[in-house]
Amino acid sequence: MDPFDLFEDEDTEYQLILSADDDLPVDDAVDAAGHIPNGHFWTAVARYLIGQNQPALADTIEFDPEAGTFAAYGDRDSLIQLHALMLPAVTDPHTITTLLDAAAAQGDDLFT
Repeated sequence: MDPFDLFEDEDTEYQLILSADDDLPVDDAVDAAGHIPNGHFWTAVARYLIGQNQPALADTIEFDPEAGTFAAYGDRDSLIQLHALMLPAVTDPHTITTLLDAAAAQGDDLFT
């Protein structure tokens, strides 16, 4: 799942975690677009990707970001689907740049 981690907690709920403190291959592209690649940014990206690609996931996942950590909670299958949506944006500078450009073209700055 690199750079993500998937954990099961004591209540059989799962957590998908991404440490925004780690150097990601897309950090420079995110910075160049005027964003800070922190937990809140990645939560906005996750919500955008869900809304654009799999809106039904919105009802199955909760987010609890912190400055240094992206954290999503839900059932395992939903988080696996979220991981698949997010992985290209987190690992490929071209993908995140394209996503940010598309969001801006739609009038979505990801943070409103």
